[in-house]
Amino acid sequence: MRIPVEAPSTAHLFPLMRAELLRVLNSLSADQWSAPTACAGWSVRDVALHILGDDVGLLSGLRDADNPRRQFNTFADLISFINERNGVWVEATRRMSRPVLLSLLDFLGAQWAEYAASVDPAAPAGPIGWTGNDQDPMGLHIARELTEYWMHHQHICEAVGVTSLKDERFFHAVLSTFIHCLPRTYAATAAPNGTLVQVVITGTGGGTWQLVREADRWRLYTQTDLVPTSVVTLDADTAWKLFTKGLDPAAISAGLHVEGDQRLGRVMETAIAIIA
Repeated sequence: MRIPVEAPSTAHLFPLMRAELLRVLNSLSADQWSAPTACAGWSVRDVALHILGDDVGLLSGLRDADNPRRQFNTFADLISFINERNGVWVEATRRMSRPVLLSLLDFLGAQWAEYAASVDPAAPAGPIGWTGNDQDPMGLHIARELTEYWMHHQHICEAVGVTSLKDERFFHAVLSTFIHCLPRTYAATAAPNGTLVQVVITGTGGGTWQLVREADRWRLYTQTDLVPTSVVTLDADTAWKLFTKGLDPAAISAGLHVEGDQRLGRVMETAIAIIA
């Protein structure tokens, strides 16, 4: 029996996540607001401004369908556009005071949470990109946005030495979303039908997932009756940083323990669950 992996239910987490972001930001000193983050060239303040930009973009595009549409010839063109747009937004909004920024994060965060709770999670919503699917349900799109907000929340917290939103409910929701990148990660990896790569993420928020080679593609399951050809084990902190390009190759290799087929298991080192 094979039980497919489904998109996690995440809409109820957005109000809690935004309240915690505001709590953390309100607790910071002026020096901490200026602290550098893992986002090259961006301070804590800049990352908070980027989160506000995500609010504006999501509400304008998804809820209101009222933002300019662009066509891109290549994936590289899309990435270049996103990076340029993000940089322009942060540069332009640095003139905001911290009180103005905090009030807007509160105001727009509530609107996004309301919208996320209103949509049909089963509705088709186009491809996410890093899943490798032609169509992804709205529930997975909403979960993807949760991972975006959570990732930048962690960038802020790590910059100021705070641990936040790493309890079971948030960490598991995030990892259960990121894991959907694996069929695309393995798309070009040859293996006989029925080959199973088992991925075990240990620690808070972790779990076990089954990646199976089938006739047309690799597919992701929560449970199968197959014997794994390769078992990949990594801890939760290594996992989220792997999925978001937050580790260098040497750290990734050291953080993954592979039993069985090393060739298959080490493909996991290339997993990416962000558009970057």
